[in-house]
Amino acid sequence: MKKIVVLMLISLFLVGCVDNTKTAQDLNDIKDQLWKVQAQQSEELKRLKQLEEKNNTQNTDTGVNADIAATQQDIQDSINAILERIKELNDKVTFLLTKLSAMQNSNINNNQNPNNIENGQNTVNNQPLNGINNPDALFSQAYADYMKGNYDIAIIEFKDYIAKFSNSEKVDNAYYWLGLCYFEKEKYRDAIDSFDKIIKDYPDSDVLASAMLKKGLALFEMGAAGMGAVQLQELIEKFPMSKEANLARKKLDALHIAN
Repeated sequence: MKKIVVLMLISLFLVGCVDNTKTAQDLNDIKDQLWKVQAQQSEELKRLKQLEEKNNTQNTDTGVNADIAATQQDIQDSINAILERIKELNDKVTFLLTKLSAMQNSNINNNQNPNNIENGQNTVNNQPLNGINNPDALFSQAYADYMKGNYDIAIIEFKDYIAKFSNSEKVDNAYYWLGLCYFEKEKYRDAIDSFDKIIKDYPDSDVLASAMLKKGLALFEMGAAGMGAVQLQELIEKFPMSKEANLARKKLDALHIAN
């Protein structure tokens, strides 16, 4: 009976390894697709800009103008389709990261069980995307992608960092840069969620003031000026001598809001 139980545990362990590896591979595949889609988007935007410049500098007859307008519409339709594809891929990433995190938590609990196989630790769980098993290396890669404007890729990498290294000293910074990625993509609700994570869970974070500032600005961008003003006023009160507080004052002064 004991042998049967051991065999069952081995089988479950191997299945977990396969599922975990497949999920990580799926994430890598999606990341490759995002690279290709973003390159395609860049090319289409370049074509659109060139066509608009040509249309503005040339005096053409009505028929040619109609052809240019039709081409512009085709390019815009292509760009819209690309944006939809990016959204679809991002939704898949969110689903897969959630699935991978659940697998890891399940396997961690199993590994902590003294009844588990003595040498049955699942090392696959500790392998982040792209084979980067060092938190600093993964963070640096995500930051580099953010600086290059590859926000969709950076979002995947910062989320992966948070999922894999949730106890890291930089996890609050990962939430901050994740929020900035969403901010740059004008996904202000998602950005606020990331900044809120810092404000609520990391009161001693070195990016707390920056998170409060960006949350306030995101609220303004969403049209919630009243809530944005309150957030900036809280920032000024909490960190009166900070550069973030100075930026908050300038924002409020420009809008003629007392601070």
